[in-house]
Amino acid sequence: MKLGLLLGVFFSYGLVVKADTFTHTQTGKVYHGYATRTENNGKTAVQTQQEGLIELNLAEYTITPDRQGRNNIISVLAVKDVIQYELETSAFEKALIEESNKGPLFILIEIDSPGGRIDLARRMCSAIANTRNCQTIAFIYGGPVGGAYSAAAAVALACNKIYMVPTASIGAATAVAGTLDGHTVDIKEALGETVGEKVGSVWRNTLAALAQQNGRSALLAKAMEDRDIEVWEVTRNQKTLFIEAHEKLPSDKVVRIRCKKGELLTLPAEDAAVCIMADGVVQSRDELLKQLDAVAAQQAVNPTLDAAKDEAEKVIARFNKLNSALDLKYKELSAKIESGSCTRSQAVKDLQAMIKNAEYLLKLKQTYDDVPVPQEAIEQLLNNIKASYQGIKAMR
Repeated sequence: MKLGLLLGVFFSYGLVVKADTFTHTQTGKVYHGYATRTENNGKTAVQTQQEGLIELNLAEYTITPDRQGRNNIISVLAVKDVIQYELETSAFEKALIEESNKGPLFILIEIDSPGGRIDLARRMCSAIANTRNCQTIAFIYGGPVGGAYSAAAAVALACNKIYMVPTASIGAATAVAGTLDGHTVDIKEALGETVGEKVGSVWRNTLAALAQQNGRSALLAKAMEDRDIEVWEVTRNQKTLFIEAHEKLPSDKVVRIRCKKGELLTLPAEDAAVCIMADGVVQSRDELLKQLDAVAAQQAVNPTLDAAKDEAEKVIARFNKLNSALDLKYKELSAKIESGSCTRSQAVKDLQAMIKNAEYLLKLKQTYDDVPVPQEAIEQLLNNIKASYQGIKAMR
């Protein structure tokens, strides 16, 4: 049994894997430590207090969640602003692996984001779900955006636990698509009604699965994406349930309609806690750490996400500036050639420079997927410039 499957058992029963005590089922030998994400020939690398880094076949061990053997640190990752850069998403994926392998008490994912591209958010959610060797805690801290919306709500739902400040909200997770100018539009507007609904359905079910795997309401998660879902809060056999109207039993006591048709569900912090979509409401990170018995832990903020975002923005700015200048230069030169106001030698020289610049733009796109222009368009520009160059050189 692999580490992911074994630890998944603990999550499925609502237990928290804060650390690991490994007890061999046959010999009773005990190790205190933490598992890493490194596997080799069916064995997992485990950092132990007794023998340092060793490889264990986890199928032979019972794993008890506790803090014995964990390092007294908390890894902090920040998800802020729009989720829009592939470079930043890749950094997030790598950071989760690197931080979990350090054996922290838990990974704190601080969120203040309006959402963004669902393809990138799904990668982030997958990365969180695969981090089974370390607990992940979302902290929606109420920055300038004021919550976790759209794709960012999904990132929060992927975490084992969610805490929010009183002023924050979570929800409004409708599927959107990114445009080349950096804006977002409704997925149905971008792809059409039929295709857009298919994509929306997949996204809706993704939200439901993320919620369900961490003991939250799948229906409430779906209502964050689908305006056609009406959610009733009822009491049945002294238990609170969230159901659709057609699921109501005569014996159910209706508490309230949580979400009416025509609305996207957005839950303020207190409501999210009441609905068990969040695990608690706290005033600050310090209060959260106190509640989690981690006040004395070292807080290590991972800097790679901010660095990746800065790099992406600098590359895009560089590309846009050079692309605009190249486009203008090409149009000006074409007009001069057509009017006969440019010498052949000058045209050849200018076109050679433009070819180099276009090749540089193409290299940027091939290196950075975040460049907001299709590669085909850059290749077409390069081919046009080369054709003009060959035409000028052939003139006698």
